[in-house]
Amino acid sequence: MMIEQLERIAARTYRPNVRVGIVPFGRPAEVFPLHSWDLFDQRAVIVGTTTATAVLTEPRDVAVYAELTDALERLAVYGAEAREILTRVADRYRSLDT
Repeated sequence: MMIEQLERIAARTYRPNVRVGIVPFGRPAEVFPLHSWDLFDQRAVIVGTTTATAVLTEPRDVAVYAELTDALERLAVYGAEAREILTRVADRYRSLDT
């Protein structure tokens, strides 16, 4: 199942309206988010925590998540380099089946 998920993510990297970024294992980072979020047009953020979901619309709150998103995007690789990582991870899962 994990292999199929990785292949689906890799396939999405070819779509012109999708941007898939992968932060390579071991890449030094000064940011480490503790929860997920979805940023919408710099106007709203939906934040998912362990116990709740929040919709933030205050500009200063949205700006924090926009900056965090920018920092993570700078760490990530895209396109062929992202596909290479996804393929390598999928290959590791394939080797577990043997």
